[in-house]
Amino acid sequence: MIRGTPTVYVKTADSGQKRAHAFCPTCGSPIYATSADNPQTYGLRLGTIRQRRVLVPRRESWCDSELSWSRNLETLGLERYPRQR
Repeated sequence: MIRGTPTVYVKTADSGQKRAHAFCPTCGSPIYATSADNPQTYGLRLGTIRQRRVLVPRRESWCDSELSWSRNLETLGLERYPRQR
């Protein structure tokens, strides 16, 4: 999304907290997710960011449901959480 305002969908996470998911209103591509009540951090969808090669992850969430064939990021020393934090 280059301009405009994303469409935001609010849903209740497994934790019971409200999560705001932002999408491109034209094509529906996911852009980010954050807390609906008090956003302090944002989970960015890297496929939509041109500068994604310079963005280094800080933590992994939902590790308890990761697929065995997914890339292993343990070498980066990230914080790992079995579910959403």
